Amino acid sequence: MLLPPSETLADKDLGRNLLTRTVDTVLALLRNHLLPIHWLFVAITATVLFLYVKLVAVTAHVVTAGSPTWPHVPTPSILALWHRDAPSLLVAFAIRRPPARTVLMIARDPRGDYLALLCRLVGLGVVRGDSEEGGWEALLQLTNELANGACAVLTADGRGPARIAKVGALALASTAGVPLIPLAVDCHPAIEERHKWDAARNPLPFSSVLVSVGTSRSFEPFVDPESIEQAREWLEEALNQASSAFR
Repeated sequence: MLLPPSETLADKDLGRNLLTRTVDTVLALLRNHLLPIHWLFVAITATVLFLYVKLVAVTAHVVTAGSPTWPHVPTPSILALWHRDAPSLLVAFAIRRPPARTVLMIARDPRGDYLALLCRLVGLGVVRGDSEEGGWEALLQLTNELANGACAVLTADGRGPARIAKVGALALASTAGVPLIPLAVDCHPAIEERHKWDAARNPLPFSSVLVSVGTSRSFEPFVDPESIEQAREWLEEALNQASSAFR
C-alpha cells in the first residue's frame, strides 16, 4: 500500500522479520541477475498456489456475518482488511466471487510478481504499485477502476506493523467518493505463519472460511491531520471489531 508523506520509507519494514527480509533479498537477486530463472520460479509458484486454492475452495465452505453478507458488497467500494486475512480472502473469493470486478494493489517487488500472477489466475484484477515504485500511478488506476464500478481491496496495515491502520485506504475512499467497508476473513483449521510479521493464516482443505463484513462509511475530503487521525482510528477499531465477530 502507498505510504503517505508523513511516513518514511523505512516504515515499510517494521514488523518484517529476518527470514522475510532474507527471502525478499534472494528473490530480488534472481530478478536482477537471473531473470529467466526468476520468471520460471514465478510461474511454478503461482501455479502450485493456484491449484492449492482451488483444492481448498472445492472442499471448504463460507460462513458469513454482518450486513451485507459476502459476496454481496456494494459497488463501487473499497474493502479494507488486515494483511493476515489476505490468504483467507483469496479462498473466499474463489468460493463465492462478488458480481463486480474486484481489483487489488500488489507491490512491484519480486515477491509481488508471483502474487500478482496468482491473483489473476483466481480471477482478481491487479494493479501494481507501492511506496517505492509506481504508488501514485497505482492509486490513479484504482480510482479509475472505482469510477467504472469496481471494488478495490487494500490491506490497512500495509507492510507492517501488524494491525496498525495506515491511511491509504481512507485517502482513496475520500478521493474517489466511494464507501469504505471494513472486512475480516479468517479460517479454521488453518496453517498460521508465525514466522511472518503478519502471522498470516492459510486455509486448509475442508476448512470453514469466515467472512465478516463491517459497516461501511463514506468520507468527505480531509481538511486537517486531526480528521485523518480520527478516521484512521475508526478504521483500526472497525477492523478489530469485524475480526472478533467469530470469536
